[in-house]
Amino acid sequence: MKTLTYLFFVMLLCAPTKVIYAFSELETSSDPNAIQRVRIDVTTPNGYTRHLLLGFTPDNTASDGFDYGYDAQNMDDYANDCNWMIDHNRYVIQGVGAFHESKTYPLGVFLADAGNVEISLLALENFNQPISVYIYDTQTNQATAISDANYVQNLSSGDFINRFFVTFTDDVSLMQFSDNQLSVTDTNYETLNIAYLNSQQELQISASDYFEIQEIKVYTVLGQNVKSFTNLKSDTFGKLDVPLHNLSEGTYVVIIRTRHQKLSKRLIVTH
Repeated sequence: MKTLTYLFFVMLLCAPTKVIYAFSELETSSDPNAIQRVRIDVTTPNGYTRHLLLGFTPDNTASDGFDYGYDAQNMDDYANDCNWMIDHNRYVIQGVGAFHESKTYPLGVFLADAGNVEISLLALENFNQPISVYIYDTQTNQATAISDANYVQNLSSGDFINRFFVTFTDDVSLMQFSDNQLSVTDTNYETLNIAYLNSQQELQISASDYFEIQEIKVYTVLGQNVKSFTNLKSDTFGKLDVPLHNLSEGTYVVIIRTRHQKLSKRLIVTH
């Protein structure tokens, strides 16, 4: 039944409908519960274009978090890509609640190659009045309209998960960010104890028994990936030291993935 629900929603999102292109006249829908769609294309430095779809459910049957049957996870493994980010996971379709201009939706940009990233608005569907679509850049603190012109930004290689957001207002003071965007709250975890030692420039992880970690990534608060580690194992006493040398002073976010959970920790690096 869940599979049928998922397929039904995806078909609704992809089915032909009345479309508002940036260069065409406004067309409306008489159905108050019609799914409103925002279609966005992102072209990466190697010329690959990722098609992304954001679907608003006027009756709030979906939420801004993960909803089974409404969100389609990215199953590809491209070196250069862009996706919706939900709880640190990557999606190509995101179904959310009713449209509101103050809402923001994070785009994760993942680049093996440096160069220009171009974000364009392909179409708006089933909106009864025109809306404005912007790309908000947390590094410049500016929102750029993409309704009439594409957004182009030259980026270095790396992962950018908290830098770019799709928004519907250019007033930054009105934008609403969820709790896991732009900040990370430290949490006490039952399975792993995580600490950063400034004096030794290393991350110390411990548990009551031997453990394995699939991946550790360190991000700046702007969302740029600066350190990555994979397939780490503790010693027999449940201890693991991860060197984090050559980090500049500042605040960082560490994302730790195990087989069963994802943990986040804020680090403050001083010298």
